[in-house]
Amino acid sequence: MKNGNLFKSLFLINFSTSLGFGIADAFFSTYLFSLGGRGILLGLPLLLFSLSKILFGPVMGACVDRFGPRAAVTLSLSLYLLVSLGYLFSSDLALITLLRLVQGVACAMFRPVMLSLVGAASCTKGEGRAAGTFDISFYLAVGVGPLLGGVLHDRWGFYGIFSCLALLCLLALTVALRGIPRVCGTAIPAGKQTVRAALPAALEAARHRPMRGLLVFIFGRGCGISLLAGFLPILLNARLGLNGTQTGLVLASSTLVITSLLRPVGRLSDRLPRKSLVLLGGVSVSLLYFLIPVAQGFHQVLMLGGGIGLCSVLSQPASTALLLEQGERHGTGLAVGIFNTSLNLGFVAGPLLGGWLQDRFGLTAVFYAAGWIGLAAVGLFAASNAAWEKKSCIGSSC
Repeated sequence: MKNGNLFKSLFLINFSTSLGFGIADAFFSTYLFSLGGRGILLGLPLLLFSLSKILFGPVMGACVDRFGPRAAVTLSLSLYLLVSLGYLFSSDLALITLLRLVQGVACAMFRPVMLSLVGAASCTKGEGRAAGTFDISFYLAVGVGPLLGGVLHDRWGFYGIFSCLALLCLLALTVALRGIPRVCGTAIPAGKQTVRAALPAALEAARHRPMRGLLVFIFGRGCGISLLAGFLPILLNARLGLNGTQTGLVLASSTLVITSLLRPVGRLSDRLPRKSLVLLGGVSVSLLYFLIPVAQGFHQVLMLGGGIGLCSVLSQPASTALLLEQGERHGTGLAVGIFNTSLNLGFVAGPLLGGWLQDRFGLTAVFYAAGWIGLAAVGLFAASNAAWEKKSCIGSSC
């Protein structure tokens, strides 16, 4: 690791914020319901959060490249702290809806600046290990968050949840101010220190074939993740009759496998062709989706959950490392912003498509759709990269 102290600070910052919002988001819809949120007042804050991440992703990513990582991380964490204090001291639904929108804007800036700094802290050709290790901070927090949130809710109610969120955001901001230097190299392309308007730059980056392949791949992955999260619990409960503990174990199995293997697979992605790992992981996960409807009993779906985690982790550090490589060409902040926009589009499109499929063709069709979408995304990823390599080969007269 080129800058170990910076990386440790980034890990703690990401873990603190991910844990805080993992605690709060697990109970956010329950909180809205307790305040009298019904119908549109219940769904609007959740919808605005997703839309703001989609719409502001490229803009916030470009801001990271333009104003520098320290200013961007300070702004995003300050917004996180402001949002957490708003949740703590206000029970007005209109204000909470606005705060949820601000949270989405902060989130749209936070991920690009974090990956920009991870790229700065990693060694050349060591991006996979760095990305894999860094993502442990997210998956570990996501796994612990709902459990800790349940304890806080039982002991101190929503006040305890939002107090913990505010303290964790304050911790993250303090670490950022102390641990992130005022000047640190990020993967901003030479000659692009003055970043152009976000939308034209984003469209140009998205047209670049390797970047286009990554965007299609992550959109398909976002669809698959959201379909699995939204409809697998229904299948486990309604069709297989699993109890709450068994359902929780199946849902947690994928995250546990991913968390435990991120670092070694990150090392692997620095030694093997990253595009091949993305292809292998993407195809394997998609094929496992087809097996979910035919699984019989707890042990089979538990094995499938672990298998999906194992195959997903093959592509996770490799795709992030490829994204950091694209950041050297387009600006890391902008590249990650576009990438996150595509991912969040998948998160929105997946449940909408899944709901329509379930109503029209039944629950089984949802998982078949997830498999076909995943295979199509991987195929387009491979085609985009093959076309780019062929063009590069012709240009270099190889």
